[in-house]
Amino acid sequence: MTTPLEQVKATIPHREPFLFVDEILERAEGRIVTQRLVRADEPHFAGHYPDSPLMPGVLLCEACFQTGAMLLSGSAGLRPQPGSAGHRPAPDEGVPPSSSFLAPKDRVKQTGRGHLPHWDQSGATYFVTFRLADSLPEEARQRIDSARQEIFRRAEQESTPLTASEHEALDGLYTERMDEFLNAGHGACYLADVRCAQIVARAIQHFDNDRYVVYAWVVMPNHVHVVFRANPGRELAEIMHSWKSFTAKECNKVLGRSGEFWQREYFDRIVRDRADFERRVRYTLGNPSAAGLLDWQWVGGRAADGTSTADAGQRPALADAGQRPALPDAGQRPALPDAGQRPALPDAGQRPALPDAGQRPALLERKPVLTRILEAKFRGMVRPGDVLRIEVEQEEKMGDAYVMNGRVDVAGKNVLRVKFIVAMVEVPA
Repeated sequence: MTTPLEQVKATIPHREPFLFVDEILERAEGRIVTQRLVRADEPHFAGHYPDSPLMPGVLLCEACFQTGAMLLSGSAGLRPQPGSAGHRPAPDEGVPPSSSFLAPKDRVKQTGRGHLPHWDQSGATYFVTFRLADSLPEEARQRIDSARQEIFRRAEQESTPLTASEHEALDGLYTERMDEFLNAGHGACYLADVRCAQIVARAIQHFDNDRYVVYAWVVMPNHVHVVFRANPGRELAEIMHSWKSFTAKECNKVLGRSGEFWQREYFDRIVRDRADFERRVRYTLGNPSAAGLLDWQWVGGRAADGTSTADAGQRPALADAGQRPALPDAGQRPALPDAGQRPALPDAGQRPALPDAGQRPALLERKPVLTRILEAKFRGMVRPGDVLRIEVEQEEKMGDAYVMNGRVDVAGKNVLRVKFIVAMVEVPA
């Protein structure tokens, strides 16, 4: 039986004392999680602050680089267990019909309830974000509003509807940039209270498969993301009002408070296509990890057979990632014939001239190689006995190069974030 360490060594060429991964915990498309126990007898501790041993930051980065190399190798095939922390469903688990994606303009209705525009389309698949009333610092809100107003101002001056790039800019304001502020945990964070988180999670799932179909959801301490498809005859505004009105009353009741609970406005976007759907689902299910919340239970997605999400607080039993076809090794060569299978000889006396040994072309393999470190932020110390949780995600592909984001956590606390580029390079086999 192959041990976890043997599986690692079968995936990358690194060996002790310069191997900084012990085990592959999870692997999915574009993401991998590994683990490493920091040992007291490692040689660098003899000279790096020997009186108070600390693991060099460059070696923490190296652990991320090695993990990223395994992600690209295509052979780090450990199956994540259903319900395990951080497990994400495969992109084809509960995919909505193509008819629910963004339709031509004549079938999409834009409304302007409040400051944010909203888009309605019959039977559409939506990505929505709603947040607590005190979840965004005033300065951040003003900066985002100012950028939003500038986008609309330009469109009004030119008397043209928003372009695709301007829609993307709005997406950035109300997803990635907004989440940066929200993940910082501003405000009272009432949803960190188990009672409130459960109320909101159950409300989202209550009419699943009746009024709408939920594909992914997460209840964070001060905001909520949901990817869902509205069933015919059900409008976005109706669904959002149902969620927010009911949960505001119930949460205020258990908290013994009154007054505004949710921010009046919410952000919504009609999912454009299959690729956009997969990105929104990954974004939603990955929000706890991005915010540094390990083993966060208030997150769910659909099972492979399209059945409803699990009960609130219980991770759904998602299809095994191992059911997808295995990716071939990068640079995989066709099998050579057995040594005993000699090729047919030419006619007698017509032996071809053999080339000089030095003229034989070298066999090449494509291997992942670190080419650049873009950014590294160290946030804590690592000592002997610590267990590293190393997570790497692919952010962008540029030709044969991949931009990756890595993070290292110890006991639930982040100690490193690093962004780097790995390229597939041809090297002698």
